[in-house]
Amino acid sequence: MSRCSVGSRQRAVASSVTSDIYLPLMSVLDLFAEHFGIRPQGASRQSLNEIVCAFSRLPYENITKIIKHAEFGTPEKARRYPEEVVRDHISWGAGGTCFSLTSALLHLVRSLGFEAEYILADRRYGQDTHCALLVWLDGVPHLIDPGFLIIDPVPLVPGADRVIHTGFNRIVLSQEGSEDRIALTTVRQGSRTYRLTYKTSLVDNGQFLKAWDASFDWDMMRYPLLTRAAAAGQIYLRGSRLRISKADTVESRDLRGDDLVSGISAEFSIDPSVVARAISILKRGG
Repeated sequence: MSRCSVGSRQRAVASSVTSDIYLPLMSVLDLFAEHFGIRPQGASRQSLNEIVCAFSRLPYENITKIIKHAEFGTPEKARRYPEEVVRDHISWGAGGTCFSLTSALLHLVRSLGFEAEYILADRRYGQDTHCALLVWLDGVPHLIDPGFLIIDPVPLVPGADRVIHTGFNRIVLSQEGSEDRIALTTVRQGSRTYRLTYKTSLVDNGQFLKAWDASFDWDMMRYPLLTRAAAAGQIYLRGSRLRISKADTVESRDLRGDDLVSGISAEFSIDPSVVARAISILKRGG
């Protein structure tokens, strides 16, 4: 995993999720760059690296997705688009799930002047259940996936395996059958686990939105699911089970009752009132 050197300004803490939070009127790229102290220089590798590294600080979380879906009732109205994702992070430390994060990152990368497109991926439990980006550098497509912490763009060369070291595991990308299918496997302490298969055929907005909308019916909308990169490791929570993974150790513990809200807020730096709101929604839903 690349190490980001950009700074970050102190975020303003909001008392609740609201569209009325005041922030300066500026482009999404300018707003994002100003918050993280970046000065983009157009379509340069340095600017791309700084933007993607800073973006990796946004947590993967379904808290805001649960809240917005409960408020608006339909996937079409509950999608969180790039400006909302960036403003929500600045206001209360939020992030998003793979679709909202990938949509936001695509917008930022294109705003720098790069050619970039969506791709979808299949998991064991279904087709088109994950997404990522391809960005073209010197005419070669490179993979970026904020959901799996693939931050340094990885060139997709037919037939060649690629290994990414994240600090707590290894990610192996390998061709699966045809050239347009790339399998992602994680390796930790000698154990290999297949995760998904990218389909490098480009998809249009309609296909991407269809897959995004389908995600609102997944089981993960029934419990909190969060992950973020930490110092030489990863923090992951599913339901009430918190796991902190480092290169040689894994620490797990349960967060129960009031500890669930405070624990999520502390470990993922998300405003506690936002976390409490999502947990309340989940409890009402059984």
